[in-house]
Amino acid sequence: MVLDKKFNDLSRKAVIVISIVFILIKIVQINSSEDYFKKSNAIAYDTYGYYLHLPALIIHKDPGMTNKIWLDSLNKRYQKNRPWYQAWPSEKEGRMVNVYPVGIAIMWTPFFLIGHLVAGIGGYPQDGLSPPYQIMIVLAGLFYAILGMFLLRKLLLRFVNDKISAIVLLLIGFGTNLFHYATYDNTMPHILLFTFDILIILLTISWHENPKRNTSFFLGITLALVTISRPSEVVWVLIPIFWGVDSWISFKEKFRLFRTHFTHIFSLGIGLVLVGSLQLIYWKYSSGHWLYNNHVEGFDFFRPFTWKVLFSYKKGWLLYTPMMMLAIAGFVSLYKRNKKLFVPIIIFFLANLWFISSWECWWYAGSFGQRPFVESYGLMAIPLGFFLEKINLNKILWRAVGTVAILFLFLNLFQVWQLVHGILSPSLMTEKYYWKTFLKTKAEPSALNYLEIDRENLPPVSETNYNSHEALFTDYESRHLLRNDEIICDTFGYQSSHAEILDQDHVYGTVFKSPFDSVCIKDHLRVKFECDIFIPKDDFEKEFSIVCNMTGNRDQNYGYTAFPVQKFGAKPGGWSHIVIWFVTPPILHDNDVLSVLAWNNGGGKVFVDNTRITLYEPKGLD
Repeated sequence: MVLDKKFNDLSRKAVIVISIVFILIKIVQINSSEDYFKKSNAIAYDTYGYYLHLPALIIHKDPGMTNKIWLDSLNKRYQKNRPWYQAWPSEKEGRMVNVYPVGIAIMWTPFFLIGHLVAGIGGYPQDGLSPPYQIMIVLAGLFYAILGMFLLRKLLLRFVNDKISAIVLLLIGFGTNLFHYATYDNTMPHILLFTFDILIILLTISWHENPKRNTSFFLGITLALVTISRPSEVVWVLIPIFWGVDSWISFKEKFRLFRTHFTHIFSLGIGLVLVGSLQLIYWKYSSGHWLYNNHVEGFDFFRPFTWKVLFSYKKGWLLYTPMMMLAIAGFVSLYKRNKKLFVPIIIFFLANLWFISSWECWWYAGSFGQRPFVESYGLMAIPLGFFLEKINLNKILWRAVGTVAILFLFLNLFQVWQLVHGILSPSLMTEKYYWKTFLKTKAEPSALNYLEIDRENLPPVSETNYNSHEALFTDYESRHLLRNDEIICDTFGYQSSHAEILDQDHVYGTVFKSPFDSVCIKDHLRVKFECDIFIPKDDFEKEFSIVCNMTGNRDQNYGYTAFPVQKFGAKPGGWSHIVIWFVTPPILHDNDVLSVLAWNNGGGKVFVDNTRITLYEPKGLD
C-alpha cells in the first residue's frame, strides 16, 4: 500500500474543487427554478417516500399514517399534481405502509431536526415540508456528497499516490453520473449511500489492520443502515467477509480469524440487529408482518437484464457512464498487483451487477444512466486508480488514455446538462433518439418522434402510427367464448335477443388474456375496449368497471387500471355504447400476461352485448 503523507496537496485540492463545484451547481439550480422550495422540488416523488417517515413519526407521532388529515394537507399543499404512490393501505385497518425503507430517513434525521427548529424560529409552518425542511435536506445531500469525496480521498491514498488519487477523484466527481446525484438530484439516496459504503470499506480495513470490538460494532451499524436504506445494499457484507482473501487457504484462515475474534463478530451482530430491527419493527407496526414487500417489482435472479443494464440506450450504465469502463479495465492491474484486493472487489462487483440487473424494473424509473451503481463508485475507484498508476509508466499510453478520460468527463457533464434542459429523457431514451440528439444543444421537434411512448402524454392513434387487429369479438349469440361461470340472457340484448348478465354471483365478463409477446413485439400496446351496456336505474350508482392489467412472472399485478363505465358514456335504464382506451405499462418481461375484461364490482345487475377488443401495435420503434 502507498501511504502518501508528505505530498498530498493535489488530492486535497481536488476534493476542495469538487466540493465548491457541487455547491455552486446546486445554488444555480435552485436560483434558476421559481419557488424551488415552496413547490417542494427538493422533496418529491421517490424522495418524498424516503422522507415521509420523518414528519410521520417526529411531528405527528403517526408512523402508520392513520390520520389522513395531516397527510392530505401535505399532499395538497406541497405535492400538487404529483402522483401518490409512496404508501399503500395496510392489512391493519386504517394504517398505511410506506413503500420506502427507513434507512435514508435515519441519515437525514439531524438535518430534519435542525429544519424543524429553524421553521419554528422563522415563523414557517412546522409541518415537515415548508422551506426550512427542504433547505436542510438539500444541505444534507451536499454534506454527504462532500464527506464522501473526503472519505474517498482517504481510501485512495492507502493504495495509490497523491497525483493518481487527485485524478481519480476528479474523474469520479465529474466524469460519472455521481455528479448528477451529488448536485441536481442530491436528495435521492444514492449520494448518501455512496458515502456510507466508503465508510464500510474504511471500517473493514481498520478492523483487519487493528481488530477492535468498537470498529466491528460500527461496521455492523453501517452495514445495517445501508441495507435498510436499499435492501440490495446487503451485498456490501461481502466486503468484510472476503477482504484480504486471495485463495482457498486464505479463505479458511479468514474464518479462523473470525473465530479468534468471536466477540468482535458478536459486536458486529449487535450493531446489525440494533439498526436492522428498526425496519422490521416499522413493518410489524404498520402492516402486521415482520417482513413486508409492497413493491410491484421484484428480483428475477434467474433471468437478469444484464445486457440492457450495461449497454442499452434506454439506461445502459457503460453507455451513459463510459468512465467506468476504465475502472473495469483496472481489474487486470489489480489482479496482477494485489490479489488480496482483487478477490473481494471482483466478487462484490459481480454480485452487485447481478442484484442490480435482476430488478424487474431494470431501468430504475426516471434517472440519468444506471443510478444504483453510484453507491459502488468508492470501491470502483480502487481499480481505476490501479489502472491509471499502471499506464502512467508509459507516456504514449498515458496521453491516449488521458485524452479518452477527458472526453468521457466532458461527455458526462454535457449529457447532464442535456438532461437538465430536457434534451435527454430520464426514462424514454432510444437508440435513434440518442444519436439524433448526440452533442446537440436542443432537440429538433422531429427527433421527439423517436422517443419511447410517453404514457402521460399519449399521441392519437391513427393508421400512420399503429397497426390494429381485432383480438376478441362476441355478440353472445354463440357461447363458444364463454367460461363456465358466465351466463347469457336469451330474451334481452342490444338489437338482439342475447346478452351477458353480470351480477353479484357472476362478476367477471368475457376475458381477453394473452402473453404480451404473443400479440406484440414492440414496447407497448394501445387497447380499445368497446361494448353495448345496459344498467338498470336502480343499479346505476353501483360500481361497474372495465379493467386492463398485466400479470408478471411472480403472479403480481402491475399497470392495473379500472375505469368506471359511468364516466365513459353509460346511461341509466337504457342501452349505451361505451369505448375505453388503455395503454400497457412498461413491460417487465416479454411473456407477462395482458388481461382485459369487464368487472361488476358493485354487486348490481348489468347486461353486456357486442364486446369487442382491438389491439393497436405501434409501427415505429421496437
